[in-house]
Amino acid sequence: MQSKFLFPGVHDNIVSEFCNKCKVLKYVNNSSFKAMKWYWEEVQWAGTFIDDNLVSISGIHKFPEIDENAFRAMFRAATLPGISSKFINFQQLSLLKEWAYIQNEKAKFYVTFNIDPNIGCKSSRMLKVAKRVKLKYINSIEYFNVKQEVYLLDDNKYKYFK
Repeated sequence: MQSKFLFPGVHDNIVSEFCNKCKVLKYVNNSSFKAMKWYWEEVQWAGTFIDDNLVSISGIHKFPEIDENAFRAMFRAATLPGISSKFINFQQLSLLKEWAYIQNEKAKFYVTFNIDPNIGCKSSRMLKVAKRVKLKYINSIEYFNVKQEVYLLDDNKYKYFK
């Protein structure tokens, strides 16, 4: 497996194929360029490949709703089923953090999870993981018209985030 940055306009064909697979799987947030906000200029994307096949994607963007140093990681994170039993998107996190530190050397990283288990593919499952590993809960916010819980990623405390 190899993770690398993805760029709109450069990787459109690869990401379009990934979106088509997500659409079949009913991964609503990744079912199209529009749904995943592929062309949103605020996002830096990373993907994980097996051979030449994109099997996982996630993004990162500034998160000023929290504070001036905040970045929202794992944005639109999705992994195709049957690929790995591990949290493969965390493999992309080091790349995404690298990008964020270039933007802001004081970067802090957060994740959000949809509270409604009927919205978003696996947010409810990831929310359970966040609570199990005791991520620091920050607050609940309405973000992109969806009620979400915000958690701090403390990469000094949790092995998943390295």
